Amino acid sequence: MRNVPRLLEQISWPMLKVSLCLLSAIFALSLANSTSAEFSERRSIFVDRYDFNYSGNISTMTNQINGMMQSAADEGFTDIVWQVRGRGDALYNSNFEPAISNLTPGFDPLQTALDAAHSRGLKVHAWFNSTTLWNTNNLNPPSGHIFNNTNPSFRLEELSGNLEPQDGWGSYSSVNPILPEVHTHINNVVNDVAANYAVDGIHLDYIRYIPGTSDFDRLPHDTLSHTMFNSATGLDGSNPSNAAAYENYIASRITDLVGSVGQTVDAAETSTGRAMEFSASVWRDPDVAVNDYMQDYRTWLENDLLDIVMPMIYLSASNDGTYFNDNLLNTMRTSTDSRVMPTFATYLHAASGGGGAALTRSQIERAYFMGADGVGFYDFPTYFDTNSNPAYNNAERESIRDLFNEIANASSTGSSIDNFDADEGHFNSSPTLSGSNQGINGATAQRVTTEAQAGDGSQELVIDGSNGGWFLRHLSGGGSVAANQEFASTGSIGFWLKTEDEGLTVQIALDDPNSADRGFLQPVQADGEWHLYQWNLEDDRQWEAWASEEGSITGSTVTIDSIQFFGAGDATIYLDSVSHNPDGYLAGLTAAGPGDFDADGDIDADDLAQWQGDYGVNGLSDADNDDDSDGLDFLTWQQNYAPASSSAAANTVPEPSTLALLIGLTLMPRCRRSKFNH
Repeated sequence: MRNVPRLLEQISWPMLKVSLCLLSAIFALSLANSTSAEFSERRSIFVDRYDFNYSGNISTMTNQINGMMQSAADEGFTDIVWQVRGRGDALYNSNFEPAISNLTPGFDPLQTALDAAHSRGLKVHAWFNSTTLWNTNNLNPPSGHIFNNTNPSFRLEELSGNLEPQDGWGSYSSVNPILPEVHTHINNVVNDVAANYAVDGIHLDYIRYIPGTSDFDRLPHDTLSHTMFNSATGLDGSNPSNAAAYENYIASRITDLVGSVGQTVDAAETSTGRAMEFSASVWRDPDVAVNDYMQDYRTWLENDLLDIVMPMIYLSASNDGTYFNDNLLNTMRTSTDSRVMPTFATYLHAASGGGGAALTRSQIERAYFMGADGVGFYDFPTYFDTNSNPAYNNAERESIRDLFNEIANASSTGSSIDNFDADEGHFNSSPTLSGSNQGINGATAQRVTTEAQAGDGSQELVIDGSNGGWFLRHLSGGGSVAANQEFASTGSIGFWLKTEDEGLTVQIALDDPNSADRGFLQPVQADGEWHLYQWNLEDDRQWEAWASEEGSITGSTVTIDSIQFFGAGDATIYLDSVSHNPDGYLAGLTAAGPGDFDADGDIDADDLAQWQGDYGVNGLSDADNDDDSDGLDFLTWQQNYAPASSSAAANTVPEPSTLALLIGLTLMPRCRRSKFNH
């Protein structure tokens, strides 16, 4: 199949013309199997085993679960992360583990949840606490529980030879993640659900070393683990001088476990004919995760081991400013095809001084601006007022729904500050002018007409930067407040960027009016497409103090000081459409992407018409960056085509021919989406 795309370059326009209808149908099928989803259309809520009754009258419990699913559907949630395994026990009919204590015979919580959710159009992801074993001394694990396994024992053994107690060294006692037998058991448990229940996804939690890295004595010190470590590295696992190497090995074994579960899910998809997403809850920051819990989820992302990663950014108003932006940035800047959906802790927002709905809305918006693929909420009772300490009242929940609707329906392109159609506007000084620059060997800025997000031109920035890292303050108005355009400090400010150079971040600095604040850093997507970056002028959590400022926009009007870039090595960046919308979001935060040949923010019949005129003539309808307009560019348009209605699609797309059928079936690839929503 590797040479098939070259055939498409040779297909004539008439041949392609007759294939549109079929390709549209095939594309619809590929979408059903793809991982693409718009931010505002992907909202998950977590339901743990304490949130629903599983002991009592079956009819009453069924009604409760139906009511929960109805509430979730009414609220606009799309996905339910439903706990099926807490501590080596099952809230479903398991072939490998005993039922949770006090589960009413004949009651299957998972099947009940699936029936209730699917009848309301909700997806259900089966949530497994992966490495947990037990967590109390008040109740012993039942017969047949893996806590009691021998030859080998699944329990952790410290350096002195003592086994971890039932209630654990951390929040739970845990299995030894090194052992192959543990991997086999967890895969069997996952497959049992994936193969026998119509779940829409498999979700792993506690997929880390629960005791952490603080105590070498409490790493796995059983003979088999030491033997495996020695075989892999030649080192002695009992020697504290090898602690770092041993922790790296444990992390690699947890990564192996994630990879093997992914293969199990893939195999279940094949055997059942059902699509399932593979996701995991992870620590809020990838560096903290690997250093403290041997959870190397940056490697998982880089190797696309998951469909979705869900960083648990569980923060309240007291620590959101310290951690949220940096934590999410550290995940979002990782190169991956996996989707990133941070999870927020509504129970912390609900606490006194926790921030409430205002903090929730701010976290949602910042996740959206930074390019997340959706968000999750933990947990159900605090979100829906089903316990004594709800996070939100009805009006506050409505405000959260309204925010998602505003994101989905943003349509204003705002008021242009600089569009580079005729000249370089306020960005007409050399990028080397600022004395704040660091690590810049040289840089140029010039207006070009070969690239444009909209209109006739953009500004090309070429940066010769230090490989050790650099900072560029690209001045507006030469850094003079008086030379810049004043605008109201309401709504959103933003701009579009295009680059193929990885590792860049960007923020905007505003004069307010005599000193400056900066918007939070955002990762720049390096896919050679235009993407929008914007900040809410009215949310203090999106601004940091910079030059003699307090970290919030306080003036009634502001001006742009600069657009600021961070990177390493050389970079070429295109800048366009610097704009302000005083009333809300700038349009197109989710860029139309490849196939938007007329750069109007959508991919529709107008783009097909432009491609027809450009086909074989020029490179103006070039979606794959090969400097021409050919069949591959048409295929990109077809993959991303989003008609306003089915009738519009029918009027645009002609009937297929038999030849087109063969071409379509041969050439249509499965689509995967970038993690960025910009």
